[in-house]
Amino acid sequence: MTCDLVIIAPEAERGRGGLADYTLRLLESLPGGENVRVLVPSEDLLQLPLTVRKILLQYSAYGFHPFGYPRDLIQALIDWKNKTRGRLVVMFHEIWTFWPMTNKNFFVQLFHRRAIKRLLEHADLAFTSTSSHAEHLRALCADTPIHVLPVGSNIRCSVDVDLPRKRGWAVIFGLPGSRLRALRKMRNSLSSLAAAKVITKIISVGAGSDFESKEEEGRLLMSLQLADGFQQLGAQSESAISKILATVSLGVFGQDELSYTKSGTFMAYAAHTLDILADFADPSKPAPICWLVAPGELLEGISPAELKTRAQHLRDWQEKTSSWELIGAKFSEALELNADERAQIASR
Repeated sequence: MTCDLVIIAPEAERGRGGLADYTLRLLESLPGGENVRVLVPSEDLLQLPLTVRKILLQYSAYGFHPFGYPRDLIQALIDWKNKTRGRLVVMFHEIWTFWPMTNKNFFVQLFHRRAIKRLLEHADLAFTSTSSHAEHLRALCADTPIHVLPVGSNIRCSVDVDLPRKRGWAVIFGLPGSRLRALRKMRNSLSSLAAAKVITKIISVGAGSDFESKEEEGRLLMSLQLADGFQQLGAQSESAISKILATVSLGVFGQDELSYTKSGTFMAYAAHTLDILADFADPSKPAPICWLVAPGELLEGISPAELKTRAQHLRDWQEKTSSWELIGAKFSEALELNADERAQIASR
């Protein structure tokens, strides 16, 4: 394999998962003058070609290894760096898992953290998607530059986001596990909003899971007793999802406050000028948390004008913080790609 840049990712098939979509979208945002290849490593492919000049690693511990400790891949990258002195940039979508001492995986966590420390010591620069991850990584290795770079929207806007929206309609979008966790976590607040007819319909969108998960999701949605019912649409095309996000009024977000910058779902909601419903919303907190909508605010009554203003602020924030043009420019600079083409991307 002879090429300028190799992007190593656990998956590279569109629609397969968040990291695959991230990697493919990033490819579209990088300069066109570089010879780029995407490599999905397997157990029998752990020696990286010495002809490669630069490597970008999309790091997901469980994506690369079923037990969340891709030791051989980390060692292969360190060996490549030592032999070639090539440029190594790492995007940490995940770090180590924080198991308690009583958990059987506690020592795996320690070994994993030690391996990440060695990887950081050999990296030229690292990114991660949350400030909390950045703090943990800097504590491991203070010498390697580590930057926070929120993820981009995994759904491009394909329709006019200023079209009239269906009042009282909400969407819950994402992977099956994320949708289920959101419905479990926000069940009480969603039930109150449904009883008050503030939310009258919820549309579930995203790849399907096993039969039991789909059935549980249906039971949770049915228990809300929504006036206009619910829909479980399953996997949809990007354009179809964009149309739904541009049509409903609310996006249900059930993750915690520390996770929004690594959520493609959150960014897709924001990019579509959608009001985001979250339990941790608080007008007194810094942006963008202050522009989210808390269930209590909807129950007490919040003006349509205020909702529209918050959604617009979210969209503006997303464009300035995690547009794919910006993400592509950041990685181009980190990888020292063609300067002229990088400047063209940054000026778009």
